[in-house]
Amino acid sequence: MGTRLRSVCSDLPKPMAVVQGKPFLHHLMAYWKEQGVTRFILSVGYLAEKIISYFGKEFQAIPIEYSIEKEPLGTGGGLLHALPLLLSLQDPFLVLNGDTLFQVPLKNFNLQGDLSLSLRLVEENHRYDGVTLAPDGQVIHLKANAPLINGGVYFFHRNALSSFETTKALSLEKEILPYFIKKGTCFGQCFDQFFIDIGIPEDYYRAQLLL
Repeated sequence: MGTRLRSVCSDLPKPMAVVQGKPFLHHLMAYWKEQGVTRFILSVGYLAEKIISYFGKEFQAIPIEYSIEKEPLGTGGGLLHALPLLLSLQDPFLVLNGDTLFQVPLKNFNLQGDLSLSLRLVEENHRYDGVTLAPDGQVIHLKANAPLINGGVYFFHRNALSSFETTKALSLEKEILPYFIKKGTCFGQCFDQFFIDIGIPEDYYRAQLLL
């Protein structure tokens, strides 16, 4: 619902906050189109009609489908709710945060185990989930304030989520990721590309200058 961004974006869902004259989600989808993405599924709930009316059925000739939550399902529950739209796909799929742009080069992002996380090294971490890695890249555990942060770009194996119940609210960060970490099938890959998160007003204003 973007409560921390309400002071600058009161009547829009957070991904629709305007940056350089266009919704932030527009910038996000434009980047991933350049990386070769050929289909978008948007998981929408709060003020969903704002997103659907703006984008419609395609973005720059790329088809869009919508997974609409009738009640809040959390970051993990929203992902699971969208799974039926993936039934025709055999390949791994990306999961992206709608309020974060991390310019991960898709050709260099490798899937290991059940899922791979995009990671970025920061000087100070007061906001994000931090992680610690084994030498082989396996994620050992999540650690608050760790300098290696989760960048919000996930690469999932096609069948990784098949054992989860798809009808209840879940947190991707607090429930789904720990499951795969404990299982030993969650890996991380570090990138130093451009990263911006518009979740708080300071970074929203910074995005106006950087994008």
